[in-house]
Amino acid sequence: MDRQPNRPVHVMFDGRVEEIATVERALHFLRRWPEDRRGHVYLCTWNACNAVSIGHVSEIDAMRTFIGFAEVTGIYVRAEDVPVVVSKPRAPLYKAGRR
Repeated sequence: MDRQPNRPVHVMFDGRVEEIATVERALHFLRRWPEDRRGHVYLCTWNACNAVSIGHVSEIDAMRTFIGFAEVTGIYVRAEDVPVVVSKPRAPLYKAGRR
């Protein structure tokens, strides 16, 4: 099971997978969440993430709450399902010459 708060959480939003590795990133993500979908689970997650800054909630507990939010809303992406991006090899920035 990969739902561990000490590992990045992956979510599918607006057609792309995003990695949420910190409470700050979770808050940034939550700010973009559609207002018409902000129900009880959203508010609980928002409050938990904000409470980290004043020391009322640990970062691990806030991330656990975010994982629950992602699962309930259907945006959670399991780590093994995250697409791997393979980049093309680049040409060297210099030309090899004789020495």
